[in-house]
Amino acid sequence: MEQTRAEKARALAYKRPALSSMGYEALMEELEEIQEACDEVQYWIDSDDGTLLDAFDGDTEQEWEFRLAFGELSAGCYQLSDCIYDSVESAESFDDCTVALIGNRYEVIGFDGYQEDYVSLTRYEEELAETEAGKRLMRLTKKEMIAQIGLSFGILLAFYDLRHKYDYLKAAMDVLRDENHSVIQLMKDVDAAYDAAASAQWNFEAEPLWKKFEQLIEGLPERMWVEA
Repeated sequence: MEQTRAEKARALAYKRPALSSMGYEALMEELEEIQEACDEVQYWIDSDDGTLLDAFDGDTEQEWEFRLAFGELSAGCYQLSDCIYDSVESAESFDDCTVALIGNRYEVIGFDGYQEDYVSLTRYEEELAETEAGKRLMRLTKKEMIAQIGLSFGILLAFYDLRHKYDYLKAAMDVLRDENHSVIQLMKDVDAAYDAAASAQWNFEAEPLWKKFEQLIEGLPERMWVEA
């Protein structure tokens, strides 16, 4: 009996389709991840002790623009989330639009009621899913259809715009963090090399230690000398 229920649920998976890359559930999950990442970065920026300004070589204007860009991105994520929760009738209505209109260009998945999760469909099932989604759209009035399609694709465009900005800013943030980490580690190496050389006796053993210290000093960024 259990197997029969599982088979029936799997056979009807195409009745509730979604695009694997642009489905409602996937979109909301990724939007939440971007929000959390933005909040984490915003917290790091707000509690910054000056390393962000150092990364921009003391350019306060660039630092302010970077802070502002992340703040706007974070606010945009929350605004889009509120818009989706307030205006989208259901996940199914959103997915019907994307599957019916562009399902033949992307991978379509179906909701398995037995497993309570989305599963991959065969090409035949994908075609059934596209047809079923189209039928549900056609039951709407023209006005309702245009409004629902416009809303769904407006959300998609807004989301991809946010994701593009996030990818760009995250890449920049990763570079800044790596750079700061490298400078901090280099300073620690300089301190350790100096202590080792200074504590050594003035003989042939101390000479290579001082050479190592001098090499590390030469590797410090020029801005370290200006700020010093």
